Amino acid sequence: MKKKLFLFFYLIIILTLYFKIPSYAQKAEDYYYKANLSLTSGNITEAVTFYKLAAEKNPDFYEAYLGLSIAYRELGYFNKAHDSILKVIEIQPDYYQVYYNLGLILEKQNKPEEALTAYQKFLEKVPGASQFTDTKQRISRIKGLK
Repeated sequence: MKKKLFLFFYLIIILTLYFKIPSYAQKAEDYYYKANLSLTSGNITEAVTFYKLAAEKNPDFYEAYLGLSIAYRELGYFNKAHDSILKVIEIQPDYYQVYYNLGLILEKQNKPEEALTAYQKFLEKVPGASQFTDTKQRISRIKGLK
Protein backbone atom coordinates (compact mmCIF):
# COMPACT_ATOMS: atom_id res chain seq x y z
CA MET A 1 0.00 0.00 0.00
CA LYS A 2 2.81 2.42 0.88
CA LYS A 3 4.53 1.66 -2.39
CA LYS A 4 1.36 2.45 -4.38
CA LEU A 5 0.86 5.68 -2.44
CA PHE A 6 4.47 6.67 -3.09
CA LEU A 7 4.11 5.93 -6.81
CA PHE A 8 0.88 7.90 -6.93
CA PHE A 9 2.50 11.01 -5.39
CA TYR A 10 5.57 10.57 -7.55
CA LEU A 11 3.33 10.48 -10.64
CA ILE A 12 1.49 13.61 -9.47
CA ILE A 13 4.78 15.46 -9.04
CA ILE A 14 6.04 14.38 -12.47
CA LEU A 15 2.79 15.41 -14.15
CA THR A 16 2.82 18.76 -12.36
CA LEU A 17 6.35 19.43 -13.54
CA TYR A 18 5.52 18.32 -17.05
CA PHE A 19 2.42 20.46 -17.52
CA LYS A 20 3.50 23.49 -15.56
CA ILE A 21 7.06 24.67 -15.95
CA PRO A 22 8.26 25.94 -12.58
CA SER A 23 9.68 29.44 -12.46
CA TYR A 24 13.20 28.23 -11.76
CA ALA A 25 13.23 26.46 -15.13
CA GLN A 26 12.05 29.41 -17.20
CA LYS A 27 14.47 31.06 -19.59
CA ALA A 28 15.40 34.71 -19.69
CA GLU A 29 13.55 35.02 -23.00
CA ASP A 30 10.35 33.73 -21.36
CA TYR A 31 10.50 36.46 -18.72
CA TYR A 32 11.37 39.04 -21.37
CA TYR A 33 8.33 38.04 -23.42
CA LYS A 34 6.09 38.32 -20.34
CA ALA A 35 7.65 41.68 -19.52
CA ASN A 36 6.94 43.03 -23.00
CA LEU A 37 3.34 41.85 -22.77
CA SER A 38 2.98 43.50 -19.38
CA LEU A 39 4.54 46.74 -20.59
CA THR A 40 2.35 47.00 -23.68
CA SER A 41 -0.78 46.24 -21.67
CA GLY A 42 0.03 48.96 -19.14
CA ASN A 43 1.14 46.73 -16.27
CA ILE A 44 4.39 48.61 -15.82
CA THR A 45 5.22 47.37 -12.32
CA GLU A 46 4.71 43.78 -13.43
CA ALA A 47 6.92 44.46 -16.45
CA VAL A 48 9.71 45.66 -14.14
CA THR A 49 9.50 42.38 -12.22
CA PHE A 50 9.75 40.28 -15.36
CA TYR A 51 12.56 42.36 -16.89
CA LYS A 52 14.52 41.96 -13.65
CA LEU A 53 13.97 38.20 -13.72
CA ALA A 54 15.15 38.05 -17.34
CA ALA A 55 18.28 40.01 -16.45
CA GLU A 56 18.94 37.74 -13.45
CA LYS A 57 18.66 34.67 -15.66
CA ASN A 58 21.00 36.14 -18.27
CA PRO A 59 23.11 39.11 -17.12
CA ASP A 60 24.24 39.77 -20.71
CA PHE A 61 20.67 40.05 -22.02
CA TYR A 62 20.85 43.74 -22.93
CA GLU A 63 17.27 43.81 -24.25
CA ALA A 64 16.04 43.07 -20.72
CA TYR A 65 17.91 46.09 -19.37
CA LEU A 66 16.60 48.25 -22.20
CA GLY A 67 13.04 47.20 -21.39
CA LEU A 68 13.71 47.76 -17.71
CA SER A 69 14.92 51.29 -18.40
CA ILE A 70 11.79 52.04 -20.45
CA ALA A 71 9.54 50.67 -17.69
CA TYR A 72 11.36 52.66 -15.01
CA ARG A 73 11.10 55.80 -17.16
CA GLU A 74 7.36 55.23 -17.52
CA LEU A 75 7.07 54.94 -13.73
CA GLY A 76 9.08 58.14 -13.24
CA TYR A 77 12.08 56.39 -11.67
CA PHE A 78 14.61 58.25 -13.79
CA ASN A 79 17.71 57.33 -11.76
CA LYS A 80 16.86 53.63 -12.00
CA ALA A 81 16.10 54.07 -15.70
CA HIS A 82 19.50 55.72 -16.13
CA ASP A 83 21.29 52.89 -14.32
CA SER A 84 19.54 50.30 -16.48
CA ILE A 85 20.34 52.09 -19.72
CA LEU A 86 24.00 52.35 -18.74
CA LYS A 87 24.00 48.57 -18.31
CA VAL A 88 22.82 48.25 -21.93
CA ILE A 89 25.69 50.48 -23.08
CA GLU A 90 28.13 48.40 -21.05
CA ILE A 91 26.94 45.16 -22.66
CA GLN A 92 26.16 46.38 -26.19
CA PRO A 93 27.69 49.85 -26.84
CA ASP A 94 26.96 49.74 -30.58
CA TYR A 95 23.22 49.23 -30.15
CA TYR A 96 21.94 52.52 -31.53
CA GLN A 97 18.49 52.51 -29.89
CA VAL A 98 20.07 52.78 -26.46
CA TYR A 99 21.25 56.34 -27.16
CA TYR A 100 17.78 57.59 -28.03
CA ASN A 101 16.41 56.14 -24.80
CA LEU A 102 19.36 57.57 -22.89
CA GLY A 103 18.51 60.98 -24.32
CA LEU A 104 14.89 60.68 -23.17
CA ILE A 105 16.00 59.78 -19.66
CA LEU A 106 18.58 62.58 -19.51
CA GLU A 107 15.93 65.08 -20.59
CA LYS A 108 13.70 63.91 -17.72
CA GLN A 109 16.67 64.30 -15.37
CA ASN A 110 17.06 67.90 -16.60
CA LYS A 111 20.44 67.25 -18.21
CA PRO A 112 19.97 68.85 -21.64
CA GLU A 113 23.65 68.90 -22.67
CA GLU A 114 24.06 65.19 -21.97
CA ALA A 115 20.74 64.46 -23.70
CA LEU A 116 21.92 66.40 -26.75
CA THR A 117 25.09 64.29 -26.89
CA ALA A 118 23.06 61.08 -26.60
CA TYR A 119 20.67 62.11 -29.39
CA GLN A 120 23.55 63.08 -31.67
CA LYS A 121 25.24 59.73 -31.01
CA PHE A 122 21.94 58.02 -31.84
CA LEU A 123 21.74 59.79 -35.20
CA GLU A 124 25.37 58.94 -35.96
CA LYS A 125 24.77 55.24 -35.36
CA VAL A 126 21.27 54.73 -36.74
CA PRO A 127 20.77 53.58 -40.30
CA GLY A 128 18.54 56.02 -42.18
CA ALA A 129 18.90 58.79 -39.58
CA SER A 130 17.15 61.29 -41.85
CA GLN A 131 13.83 59.60 -41.04
CA PHE A 132 13.99 60.36 -37.31
CA THR A 133 12.37 63.78 -37.16
CA ASP A 134 11.47 63.36 -33.47
CA THR A 135 15.15 63.16 -32.56
CA LYS A 136 15.99 66.13 -34.75
CA GLN A 137 13.18 68.15 -33.13
CA ARG A 138 14.48 67.25 -29.68
CA ILE A 139 17.98 68.34 -30.67
CA SER A 140 16.65 71.65 -32.08
CA ARG A 141 14.62 72.29 -28.94
CA ILE A 142 17.60 71.63 -26.66
CA LYS A 143 19.86 73.85 -28.78
CA GLY A 144 17.19 76.56 -28.63
CA LEU A 145 17.33 76.51 -24.82
CA LYS A 146 21.00 77.59 -24.84
